Amino acid sequence: MHSKREELSKGTGNLTFIAIDVETANANPASICQIGIVQVRSGRVEEQLSILVDPEEKFDAGNVGVHGINDQTVEGCDTFPEVHGDLSRRLRGRVVVSHTAFDRVAVAGAVEKYGLGRIRARWMDSAMIVRRAWPGKYRVRGWGLARVASDLGIEFRHHDAVEDARAAAEIVLQACESSGLDIDGWLSQLKVRG
Repeated sequence: MHSKREELSKGTGNLTFIAIDVETANANPASICQIGIVQVRSGRVEEQLSILVDPEEKFDAGNVGVHGINDQTVEGCDTFPEVHGDLSRRLRGRVVVSHTAFDRVAVAGAVEKYGLGRIRARWMDSAMIVRRAWPGKYRVRGWGLARVASDLGIEFRHHDAVEDARAAAEIVLQACESSGLDIDGWLSQLKVRG
């Protein structure tokens, strides 16, 4: 017997997307110090990439306490303008999933901070998907990444960007399986435009 995920990916269902997560040095969303990228093709995680970034900003002790990244961790790493080309190439024209809008806002903020070209992608919020896939449980609250991942049996190291991106990807795949909607179906449900 095939799971709904297998049926979706073997049929006409689209289960291909990129999941992304960022960590920041301080309260400024543009102070990206780590980017996690997870490539999902036909319902399977195929590539995971973690990129440390020198945010060229002061690290706040509170942020360091959350993710453990500090000045020494990013010493000698590329700055956002130096990773922008590769990031843009990976995301341009793709469906990009992040858990809440924070990561989309952070990437847009870093692009603006450095006066770089906008990365045109179709962004989907996995927290919004969770709220619609399981409305009885998450419609009003409780859709944070750690809680939803725990509820769905997804193990990950929270606040490591690539781990958070993988958890968001797995959440979306489980939502697709549970709802019978593929990525195109969720794009339509969430009214995401290209």
